Amino acid sequence: MKRSANLFAALSRFARAEAGVSTVEFTIVFPLVLSVLLTSIDAGITQLRQTFLHRAVDLSVREVRLGNVSESARMSELICERTSLLPSCLQNITVEMRPIDTQTFSGLDAPVQCINREQAITPAVFNTGVERDLMLIKVCIVAEPFIRLNAFISQLPINAEGQYILVSNSVFVNEPR
Repeated sequence: MKRSANLFAALSRFARAEAGVSTVEFTIVFPLVLSVLLTSIDAGITQLRQTFLHRAVDLSVREVRLGNVSESARMSELICERTSLLPSCLQNITVEMRPIDTQTFSGLDAPVQCINREQAITPAVFNTGVERDLMLIKVCIVAEPFIRLNAFISQLPINAEGQYILVSNSVFVNEPR
């Protein structure tokens, strides 16, 4: 009987003890706070990448409008030279340019073509059109997420390899020569 009374007293003392309470709270809250912090850093870096891509495409489209660029490889080089935060840009970029039929405006809703590493496909559609053509340019870059687990949380398109698909579109009219 004495033994059970001692056990009961020890258990009641253990239940009232407050030592280690902050450690328990820390182990519950810290991973949540850390995940919010890392997710916000990843979202910020991805947003910077997207903004830099849009800016580089805008600057490069000006060169196309002036007639200084006539091939996809040169356009890719111009875009990659004018952007940062996109490692291995030339290996991860596709540039698609084609005239838009101004009667039907067909092809505007076509999905962007990106690099597919599983099938080793790099699509290339680069049609410079003629004077006064309305041109559509679509640029796709496949980029590694800063933190791979956050790829599932973000709203960006993700390919089968878990990489972000960053897309920039622009429309312009070919200048008369």
